[in-house]
Amino acid sequence: MLIQEHQPNHPCHIEHYQPGELHINGQIHRQAVLLDGSGSVQPLSLASPAELQAADLARAAQSQPEVILIGTGERQQFIHPRIMAAAAGIGVECMHTAAAVCTYLLLQSEGRRVWAWLWV
Repeated sequence: MLIQEHQPNHPCHIEHYQPGELHINGQIHRQAVLLDGSGSVQPLSLASPAELQAADLARAAQSQPEVILIGTGERQQFIHPRIMAAAAGIGVECMHTAAAVCTYLLLQSEGRRVWAWLWV
């Protein structure tokens, strides 16, 4: 097995997560963020994943990511299947934020297109 050090070349790199804060590209975020695949980190005004709407997932699907991750904070929450269906054939995964960060980094290292909503 070949083991190599990961050198992030993606414009958006999550460096650290702990409950209450995310370190992304050298900045600390203490509120929910959207990583939209373009490298931008956008703060969210949504208080919880339950506030996501079908239109949010439909907008994400328009940019054709391979996977949409929803990091729901310290505890896993599920999004209603009707809302997730708006992603139009794109895989949507809900998990606690620590797992979402790990999954995001793994998919990013494979060069895959990923959107992520992350609640701290």
